[in-house]
Amino acid sequence: SRLRSTAPRSSPTAPLPTPASEQKQKRVRYHIMVDTGMGRLGFDPKARASVDTLQSLVDLERRGGPVEFYGLCTHMAEACEQSDFTLEQMARFKELLAAVRSEGIGVPTVHTDNSAALLTTRLRHFDPSILRQDDFDSRGFVRCGGAVYGQRPAFKELVECSTLSASVGNVMLVKRGDTVGYDRTWTAKRDSLIATLGIGFADGYPRELGGGRGNVVIRGDKYPIVGNVCMDMLMVDVTSGDGAVKVGDEGYLWGPGSGKDGIRLKDLAEKLGTTQSALTCGIVKERVKVVYDNKSIV
Repeated sequence: SRLRSTAPRSSPTAPLPTPASEQKQKRVRYHIMVDTGMGRLGFDPKARASVDTLQSLVDLERRGGPVEFYGLCTHMAEACEQSDFTLEQMARFKELLAAVRSEGIGVPTVHTDNSAALLTTRLRHFDPSILRQDDFDSRGFVRCGGAVYGQRPAFKELVECSTLSASVGNVMLVKRGDTVGYDRTWTAKRDSLIATLGIGFADGYPRELGGGRGNVVIRGDKYPIVGNVCMDMLMVDVTSGDGAVKVGDEGYLWGPGSGKDGIRLKDLAEKLGTTQSALTCGIVKERVKVVYDNKSIV
């Protein structure tokens, strides 16, 4: 099985070895997370202790300590065009940012936008009130996640670009009345050709898509998954293909590789009541080969 992505990937070069004389001078860069409404983690934007704690860390750095303050950030809980809460979060963030700067602490980088926030036009990204600081060069960052892979369905301008596929390892004839898979949940109503693909729930493919809820595209045709999805295999009824499906064929479980009218990750997420990111993050990279393809999508 493999997960193919046409999203751009950087190609980092190997770092030069650090001379022994410089190794003791290394510092750990850190960013201060501000909890403006996510309720997950971060400094309280209204607490004086937040500024005092950062000041103590900056003082440690100025004394030659092994740390380097590198940025102030927050995370949006509900970034969308209709949300006023995102604007409230920005106001809270700016409040702490101003308090930090009033103490003479330079803020090297500022980042507030995840994918959804970046694509929300109501926000004024990196306006002067965020980036301006006297005698200091603040830079604005964004944290693109799912948007890189086209996984934000609310934004129509994004194009899905990850494809999950697996090879056909076996094709066999199942007689009418015979059953397929664990718990014998599927019974052949006719003599049927069953193709077995080398992917299952241990690889991250949802077990909930067994029993006909999920489909696989093979040679341009869509076939239903039959029986329960197994740990590292699943079975597909390819009878309607009239013998066209062969061992070694590639089966597409989602993504643009499945064709224009194929299987959209967005539709699977809606069917399962989850998100596209949850499905792709569920793929077990140690078991599924990840291939980055530089081909563009039209």
